[in-house]
Formats: sequence, structure tokens, C-alpha cells
Amino acid sequence: MQMDLLGNIPEVVIDIHETGGKRTNAVKQLMGMLDKEKISYTVEKIPIGDVLGPEGVAIERKTVSDLINTLKGSAAGVPRFTKQMDALLKYDKPYLLIENILAIRRDPMKGCVYVPFKTKQSKGRPYVVTMERASYIHPTSLDALIDSVREKGIEIISGFNASHAAGLLFGIITEQSESEKGKGKRLPVIRTRKGLDTVVDEQEFFVAGFPGINVVRAKSLLQKFGSPFEIVTRTDEWVQLPGIGPKTVESAKKLLYTDYAPAKGPEGASAEEKD
Repeated sequence: MQMDLLGNIPEVVIDIHETGGKRTNAVKQLMGMLDKEKISYTVEKIPIGDVLGPEGVAIERKTVSDLINTLKGSAAGVPRFTKQMDALLKYDKPYLLIENILAIRRDPMKGCVYVPFKTKQSKGRPYVVTMERASYIHPTSLDALIDSVREKGIEIISGFNASHAAGLLFGIITEQSESEKGKGKRLPVIRTRKGLDTVVDEQEFFVAGFPGINVVRAKSLLQKFGSPFEIVTRTDEWVQLPGIGPKTVESAKKLLYTDYAPAKGPEGASAEEKD
């Protein structure tokens, strides 16, 4: 990440993929808000998240249609989304923004949700007409997907439309900036792995490697159990901590107890053996 011509280091990093196309979205509107308030930002390709802010804030933006396509898509759709959310946990304060979740209508009887795609005012009449698209995904399936994200420790940002969601994003970013004034604010960092300078860092990184465990939860587990060894041998007790549920424990056990079986190459040797 580079400073600008005036020597300012960006307070926000925005993924370049969020800035393309003609259709407006929350991130594009956020950029306008940042420009107006003279908050520095940079646009570049980032591997995790769509918006990175101060103090370890990482925000992934999705629309309801994105989530519906995840559920309706190929067999790899949900696992791919899960890996994306797990990657978000590398940051201290992960968020998932669902841009128009507050505008949908749920119809459990028909097993579908209605997603608005156009709204206009009727000429000469005090009516607003909203056009909706029916997506035949049961509302409980959509809610279960969102709940699975919450269970990982990722905070959900529920937006009504792009403008409303942009305001929520701006509030999160500026709140972090204000709360850390005079405290040596940590600017956004593009990371795949944090720097490990001490044994404590190594321990936190090791524990945060479990599915559904971010840095905050890793610290809580270490404070409760005292060491990574105790954490690994007492997985059933993880549920005693707020925010850690049975699914997280089940995922951890699967990682710990599944036999190592690397994929074999065409000649019968694994990629590791060939190296």
C-alpha cells in the first residue's frame, strides 16, 4: 500500500472489483462519502474482503441475489462461500454486508423470497411501484446461511439498498477512526498471514487456524484453557464461550481427526512427494 503525493497513507482500502460496471453499489457510494469528508483511500486488488478499514476492519459485500445464487448454484457454491468467510476471519473485525436484505419479502408458504430490482413513483399519484423478482429458495435456507456466518463470529451488516448500506459502511469506518484517535491508530493492512514475532503470536495464529475461529475467539480460547494443547484436547468445552456453537466444534473435530490424505498426481505420487 503506497502513500499519495501529499504523503498521506490511505485509511481505507477498496477492492478494485467493486468499482467496475455501470450499476451503483454501496462501495461506490462509500467512495463518494469518503471523498466528501476528505478521508484518504486507495483502490487496488485485495485477496480478502471488499473494504478494509482501520483497526483490523474487513468487510465483504454481498447482495441477497449473491447469497441466493450461492444456494442455487453448483455443489461447490456453499463451500466456496464458506472458504471466503473463513478467510475473512484473518482480520480482527470481520463484517459481512448484505446490501438489500431489509428490502426483500419472504414467502414461506410458496418457499421463495421476492427481491426488488426496480422502484419508481407513479406519475400524478402518491404511489410507489416496486418490481420484484421471485427466487425459489426457501426463506429458512437463506436465514440458515446468514446464521452460519454469525456463528463464525462475523458481524452482519443489514442494508436496505445501496445508499443505506453505504451509510452503514461509512459509520463503521469512521467509528473506528474516531475511537482510536490519539491511541496510535492501526491503518488497514492487506494480509494473508499476520507477522509472528512472539510465542503468543504463534499461539494465536495456530488457534485461529481452526474453522470458524478468528483472532478474537482464539484469544478467548487461550485465556480460558491456557495453552493450545488444552484447547485441542478439550474441544467439547469450547461451547462454554459466547459465540462458539456446536457446528464450530464439529468443524474443529473434523479437522483434527480426519486422516491426512493428499491428492495423488497422475503417476500416483502426491504433489509434496514430487517436490
